[in-house]
Amino acid sequence: MSSHEFAMHHDQTSPGQVPPEIGRRGVRRRSLLLGLGTLPAALALANCSGGSGGGAGGVETVEYEQGSSSLKVELGPELEGVPYPEGYVGPRAREIEPFGDGSTAFTVLTRSDTGMKLATNGHSKYLEEQTGVHVEYSTVPQGDEGTPKVNAIISSGDLPDAFMLGPEWMGGFTKAQLYAYGEQGLFQPLDKLIDEYAPELQQAFEENPDLRAAWTAPNGAMYAIPAVNQCYHCNSSDTRTWVNTATMKAAGWSEHPKTLDEFEQMLRDMKASDPDLLPMSGDSSVLPFGLIAASFMNFGIQRIRRDGKTIVYTPLDEQFRKVLEVVARFTADGLIDRNAFTQTNEQLKRLTMNKEKSRVGVLQMGNQWGVADIDFGNGNERWREFVALSAFAGPEGQKPIIPWDEGHSDAVGLVISSTCEDPATMVRWADVQLGLLTTLQRARGNLGEQWDWADAKQVGIDGRPALYTMLPEDGEGPENQTWPEFSPYNLSLDVRHGEAVNEKTSVEPELFRSGKLYEPYRSPIESLYLNPFFSTEQSAEIGELRTNLDTTYAQLTTQMAMGDLDPTDDSHWEQYVAAFTNAGVERYLEVLTEADAARS
Repeated sequence: MSSHEFAMHHDQTSPGQVPPEIGRRGVRRRSLLLGLGTLPAALALANCSGGSGGGAGGVETVEYEQGSSSLKVELGPELEGVPYPEGYVGPRAREIEPFGDGSTAFTVLTRSDTGMKLATNGHSKYLEEQTGVHVEYSTVPQGDEGTPKVNAIISSGDLPDAFMLGPEWMGGFTKAQLYAYGEQGLFQPLDKLIDEYAPELQQAFEENPDLRAAWTAPNGAMYAIPAVNQCYHCNSSDTRTWVNTATMKAAGWSEHPKTLDEFEQMLRDMKASDPDLLPMSGDSSVLPFGLIAASFMNFGIQRIRRDGKTIVYTPLDEQFRKVLEVVARFTADGLIDRNAFTQTNEQLKRLTMNKEKSRVGVLQMGNQWGVADIDFGNGNERWREFVALSAFAGPEGQKPIIPWDEGHSDAVGLVISSTCEDPATMVRWADVQLGLLTTLQRARGNLGEQWDWADAKQVGIDGRPALYTMLPEDGEGPENQTWPEFSPYNLSLDVRHGEAVNEKTSVEPELFRSGKLYEPYRSPIESLYLNPFFSTEQSAEIGELRTNLDTTYAQLTTQMAMGDLDPTDDSHWEQYVAAFTNAGVERYLEVLTEADAARS
């Protein structure tokens, strides 16, 4: 697996839509998630672990108290010679003692991937050799293509022992789905099993005090083994903007602009130096507001921020009106490409990869893979011309605010169904995957073949001594050796940054530098709204409202930018605000506030 995987950490998506017909403990059991049809009565009533005591707000709570059982298994001894950097926090490399005898074939539903055959996959074999647990895998495609198949399997009642479907961007379960299915008795609560059979996860809880609470549903139960993915550069990826250094130099700029006025002047100088150049462009998936908005306001994550106890939908902030005024002026003057609001990423790359030179000076994108074609070692170096553009002060000299997303660092790793007869073994199997060796084997391949421990001279991504290094390979390397990130793993910050730097084969060093560039302007942690476990009814409503608001946002801001609406005209601004009101923004904020209060 290339370093592409580590770079391409995807942002959180909208909560899954759960229809209001799903009741609690078999009440109003007419349909399943996303309109699946009839819920089998046996599954609805079976394995409803936990008590019937009433929790806060009428939420039923499970009987088991987290932490009330002790571990029944121990971590293996640590391997010698592993060069942990000073202050290292994360999983350790340990001996693994097999605990399964292979007599039981556990069934796991997971994701398909190009060229991957799980029955013969190198990592699949490694896990079986290390644990003694025999797993028979079935797969569904990633994303929207796989969703109907997952729904059909759940609706049929013929459940696998476990689901390993990855994070939300891959099509995996949302927290709302875990909660709804868990309360229906389709997924097993894992708290007692975690306390008894998951020493790796227990260590992760100690190192990340908020991790357990983040995965505990309102009824007090955990329905998933999480995967930990602490992606530092992802904290600012929503705002990250790139500048082509060759274009900037040709326009007479040796330093990045420090104010919004200087940024505008740089774009004008780019346009003057090359009439065929598009000073700023992009694609329709990432509207080019990031750094401009940051110079005026805290735009929040998913266009939401906290102001004290109030939750704010930032496109309606009066400061964002000023952002739209700037964007509209830039677009009218040809500084922002009008096609940036409608074109695809493929069309954008035709501009950045223009044979003679990039036809784009500045663009907003989460990582380099969306900026230009990347083909390590084959002389295709255009992407290296693009570096992260510094944040700049606003028109009145105000310090920029970069929305800092610290809520993306974990995802669903494994869920155990109610029909699994030996959930303890499945928990142990998942827990082993959270160790350092298995985390690296999953993504990197075999120790001593694709990667090895670093030597004392090698430096990691964050400038500290490296933990491990990739080994040179002839050709493309072995096929069917690794797994995508659909399983449990513990990619703590020190593991991620522990890879020895190789600028020739990785985008990670530049992404780390871009994070450091933006960190001084990070938004305060108090302003971050983290999605809670929405109830069944809330999730259904939030899903519809967010879809409507996202559509309204894309349409209305594009109209403002393109001149169809004028942000300086009060009547047009009132029309803009009214569109969000009609899309349900007031109810959207009410539901977010209700769910937030329940979490508190």
